[in-house]
Amino acid sequence: MKNIKLDTINIILAIVLVALIILYFATRFKNKEQDKMFWNAEIHSTSENPTAKNSNTIQIIDATFYSNFNHSKSDIDSDSKRVTSVKSENSVLFKIWQKELLPDSLNIKYFSIDERKFYQLKTQLSYEKMKNLIKEKETVPILILEIQPLGKILLKIIPNEKQNREPILLERFIAKETEGNLDMLVYEESLGEKYNRYESIQNITDYADLLQNQYKWSVKIEMEEQDALKSVYAYSFTNEKIYSSEDANIAVSRNIPQIFYIYWINKKEYNIQYELSPFEILNAFRKLNESASSGDIILTFKVHKNSNAECKISRNGIVIPLKDKYPSKPY
Repeated sequence: MKNIKLDTINIILAIVLVALIILYFATRFKNKEQDKMFWNAEIHSTSENPTAKNSNTIQIIDATFYSNFNHSKSDIDSDSKRVTSVKSENSVLFKIWQKELLPDSLNIKYFSIDERKFYQLKTQLSYEKMKNLIKEKETVPILILEIQPLGKILLKIIPNEKQNREPILLERFIAKETEGNLDMLVYEESLGEKYNRYESIQNITDYADLLQNQYKWSVKIEMEEQDALKSVYAYSFTNEKIYSSEDANIAVSRNIPQIFYIYWINKKEYNIQYELSPFEILNAFRKLNESASSGDIILTFKVHKNSNAECKISRNGIVIPLKDKYPSKPY
């Protein structure tokens, strides 16, 4: 009798084990576990007209790829820049660190700095069309969202990131204009806390002007005796290089600078970072541009080996001092 009971228990356990195995593989099949792969995604700014002067500068507020099969999602990488333009070498990157299903839907919201408009797109994606273009399971495809003026969005794919080939067009979309506010643009999150990178900017027009407007300006570096300038670089508020010492102090139309890196030598090398206040530098350019005087705008830096640097912006006798947000002595 005892043996019969043991046999019965063993049969029941075996049935339960088989049921669990069937359930496991059924769940994997339902959630398409066998189709998971490594893939990447990027957002680019493009233009239908390559010769257009409009830079189509855009700022991504939120963007998420979804898979409704297993309720997974892929958001923008927290370390990625969110502002890009046609002229920028930067693209907006997604955070995809493990094998995931290709997405079947998309939600993206962004701000067109050139148009001063917010756009949003919520749409289904052609999952099967994407999947069928990927011939080998171990390849790493790249999904590319190309954002054009007037809310036009193209979804493209490079089936294998190791292949140097043109992206294949998958779908075209039209994003709709939507509501937005300044807080969506100026606040960033770091270490779980939000902070405003553009303090004192009070409205969307000022913010867009800061990132988009161009003025004709050059740079002048004043040093102590025996110092020799090595190099100078400047970056805009869209994180694009807009000036280098190779420009040889030539005044040309450039975006408003955010930060300067200055390197010079006197027996040893010295360098400083001079970061300008958004509100202060925007108003300075506006004031000089509105003045009746002609001539180019000059940003003059006076650097010292043992004290903080100084900066002023001027145009034909009108001089405005500019503070360093994080003043420090040379490194």
